[in-house]
Amino acid sequence: MDQFAIVIDSAADLPAPLIEKYGLRVVPLHVTFGTTEYSDGVDIEIAEFLDRLEGIDELPITSQPAPADFLAVYNGLIDEGYTQILSIHLSAALSGTCECARGAAAYVANGRGARIEVFDSCAATVEQGAMALEAACIARAGGTLDDALRRIEDIRRTSRIYFIPDTLDNLVKGGRASKFQGMATSLLNIKIEVSLTETGAIEALHKAKGMKNAVTHIVKLMAEQAGEMGPLVFYKLHTKAYKALEYMDAALERTEAPLRCLTVATIGPTIATHVGLGAVGLFAYPEEYHNPELDGIAEYLTPKF
Repeated sequence: MDQFAIVIDSAADLPAPLIEKYGLRVVPLHVTFGTTEYSDGVDIEIAEFLDRLEGIDELPITSQPAPADFLAVYNGLIDEGYTQILSIHLSAALSGTCECARGAAAYVANGRGARIEVFDSCAATVEQGAMALEAACIARAGGTLDDALRRIEDIRRTSRIYFIPDTLDNLVKGGRASKFQGMATSLLNIKIEVSLTETGAIEALHKAKGMKNAVTHIVKLMAEQAGEMGPLVFYKLHTKAYKALEYMDAALERTEAPLRCLTVATIGPTIATHVGLGAVGLFAYPEEYHNPELDGIAEYLTPKF
């Protein structure tokens, strides 16, 4: 048995085979289409969610897990013999999931004498997932929970993530962009590059004319990150944005920055609800914080659809 267990929520967008391989425990968020509620990754997978996202007038509603969901997972792990748990969650600036986990963790820790560390990733999608995978590698190698905390704190401090929605339609529907912004960017083919701040909140970074120029710009930002921090590993992210990925590959071929792609990942329901279909992005962190054991994750993460 590893020295500590790792819990995540489904916003980390890791597929079931990878979760199973690294022994992660997942507390699902919920997605509601109309009157039907699904547990993310349990009742609805990413591919099915993206298919259903096409052509809908009203956005699905995403909601955090209930406290009972966390209590069940934490107590179950203690029943298995774990006395230490590292719980890594979606940015608290985007969801109440992390705060819900903290309340449940305090209740269980006090009642059962376990150590449960709840970590706000200040991240979403596979940026959050990568932290969990790096921590899992440390657990599998016999490292301590504190070793894992130091590693994911380093990744949180140095990682960068960028998204380019194809349109602002979903952000407008979700109240995160004005209707005027949505109309202007649609008519003028202006793409808005967004990122997450150090505290995990969404921020607009840059405007570009067309997807090709926008993608070229975020590749430039990642190259500048490598100039500051040294060699990086990175993930390509998208929601069925195949042409945008071609633009990204072309831009990457032109850069001489020390960048190494690990995989292509699909943005899952929590973020896809807001960035919509046709979105593309990049997530990168320093090679020095990357475990080579994870070099093969493309086998699990690169989408097959």
